[in-house]
Amino acid sequence: MGTPSSHEDDFDRVLRETQGLIRAHIAGMGVRSDEIDDVAQEVYLDYAQHPERRPADVEVLRWLRGMARNCCHEYFRRRAKQAKHLVAICDTISSASEDELPGENDLQEAKLAALHECLERLNLPHRELLTRYYHDGRTAEELAASQGRSVGAVHMVLSRLRETLRRCLLGQLGTAR
Repeated sequence: MGTPSSHEDDFDRVLRETQGLIRAHIAGMGVRSDEIDDVAQEVYLDYAQHPERRPADVEVLRWLRGMARNCCHEYFRRRAKQAKHLVAICDTISSASEDELPGENDLQEAKLAALHECLERLNLPHRELLTRYYHDGRTAEELAASQGRSVGAVHMVLSRLRETLRRCLLGQLGTAR
């Protein structure tokens, strides 16, 4: 079978046209930079295996973004005990302007820039707490013990920080709700 099928041609075109945007979308949802390729591969593998799942009235990029969000949720579930919090942050960042497709690259860059700016507004102990919890994978129990706080207090601070980041992101992106 020397000639590729029309489906393979279609897939190659979609991959070329969307992979940068999908990778940026995945990065914007908080997937570690060294694992973005793995998550993107899951998205495109599922799309290649089941192109018929995409409704005809849904644009390919929008469909792939939804698939990427689902793959990111699964990524967080597999890798973190505190998955529900990571999923919540992922959804907040992802949904800040979900219905806008034009200028997608600019939008992803704006989301990342807004997130960095919002994180920089936090005081250093709060940034360190978020880093230790989300990046380093420390549990609330470990953080509580190291800070001389109760586990409940750590959960409360994390909850307030997530809400602060959510509000900051929405304000930065001009999508107040």
